[in-house]
Amino acid sequence: MKNTVMAIVIFLLLLAACDNDVNDNPVNPDIGLPADTYTITYSAGGPDVSRFLGWRWTKEGSDFTWIFKNDGSVSVIHCCGDVYNQQFNYLLIGNVLITYGSEITFDAMEATAFTMTDNGVSFTRDNGTKFIRGEADTGPSADSPLALKNDLLGTWQGEDGAEYEFSSDTGLKITSPSGSGQYGYFIRYKELLTLGPLVDGEPAFLLKYKFNRDGNKLYLRRSDGQKYTLSLME
Repeated sequence: MKNTVMAIVIFLLLLAACDNDVNDNPVNPDIGLPADTYTITYSAGGPDVSRFLGWRWTKEGSDFTWIFKNDGSVSVIHCCGDVYNQQFNYLLIGNVLITYGSEITFDAMEATAFTMTDNGVSFTRDNGTKFIRGEADTGPSADSPLALKNDLLGTWQGEDGAEYEFSSDTGLKITSPSGSGQYGYFIRYKELLTLGPLVDGEPAFLLKYKFNRDGNKLYLRRSDGQKYTLSLME
């Protein structure tokens, strides 16, 4: 646990830029994270995201069917049979499933561990929500691998020289003179969510940022008001 806390502190220091103003939100005094930070134990042994793509998943006890898309979004089939796109964005990595969005009302975030049956016909989040695999999806990208498209793809540099590599497979690698760490990330509209560091059997932290890209500059504002600036590397 001590090593994990130190890794998080290093991560936050690497992101720090000139403007470090904060608002009045309460902050975790132990590691300097916002009070609304999600913490979840990560296991690398979970199923690959490819096992979710290309299928329709019925949410047990509801009238909704989810389709995990290869662009990092979830389309939802409602009881009337209509398909609504971009109802959620998601991160599925190891044993962790994070969804951010809504079936019918306001966006909400749900971060849980999950387990999938050996035959892959169902999975259950640790809050008890179960999804059952149905028929295959016939959409144009149903058989395509996960490939995000967003304004963050590429390698960015902090003012201290640390590098942040955002990949299309939801991976975020942070490299500095003191070492490197692996994270997962996803985007919903103008919000960036990062999960990490990803160390098997250790807690991972989910943080949320507002972001804005202006040319080769990326401006981040964390949920407690902390602000950071990154520059795109050529």
